[in-house]
Amino acid sequence: MTAAQKSWARQAAHDDAQTSNDAGRDKLLRQQLQQGLDGLSLSLPAYQQELLIQYVALLLRWNAVYNLTAVLDPLKMLALHLLDSLSIVELVANCEGLDVLDVGTGAGLPGIPLAITLPQRRLLLVDAVAKKISFLQQAKTSLKLPNIHPKHARIEALTLDKSPSVIVSRAYADLSRMVHSIDRLAEDSTTVIAMKGVNPGAEIVALPPSWKVVEVRTLHVPFLGAKRCAVVLRRAVMPRPQT
Repeated sequence: MTAAQKSWARQAAHDDAQTSNDAGRDKLLRQQLQQGLDGLSLSLPAYQQELLIQYVALLLRWNAVYNLTAVLDPLKMLALHLLDSLSIVELVANCEGLDVLDVGTGAGLPGIPLAITLPQRRLLLVDAVAKKISFLQQAKTSLKLPNIHPKHARIEALTLDKSPSVIVSRAYADLSRMVHSIDRLAEDSTTVIAMKGVNPGAEIVALPPSWKVVEVRTLHVPFLGAKRCAVVLRRAVMPRPQT
């Protein structure tokens, strides 16, 4: 066997081993995803579940180069990122309107899981880091998600033709900073859903009077021991000055 043939054989053996490892990983991911969906009381068709698994695989591959997340284990990614994002599907689905703005989306969280599970929604995924938007463009192509629109911009400088129906954020900023940054983008009818850890009582107290908390929803994320909640906000109806 020539040196070239030996090199080809080694590469072929490596590729076969990698394919086997990927298949084993994906099988475990599918099993845990199904258990997680059961825990969230979400029933998703097989094609949506497969897209979610493909998203995790894509995130793993790009993370090696772009450092998109500090979480490296795929099963932990599924719990910390995917299932956590899916925990607000019901909240978003119950909001009127189709346009959703994901503020500080990062690697597409919660935007991409929402786009997969709510394909009728149009999601604008905004982040100030260019490499993360490059990843989102690749995810849009690879996963065939026509309903996501990655946008490289600082949220404070973002301009929109019309206000979104829903604004979501995950690990973005404290509530006062968040509503300040999106204030000019939101209408009275816009629902804001801010994903948080423990109930952010101090942040709620510090909110400006022009915003009110509609609900603090406790989120039960399977395989995640940490406390999670979603703070739902709307503009407050300010009293009109008497004439």
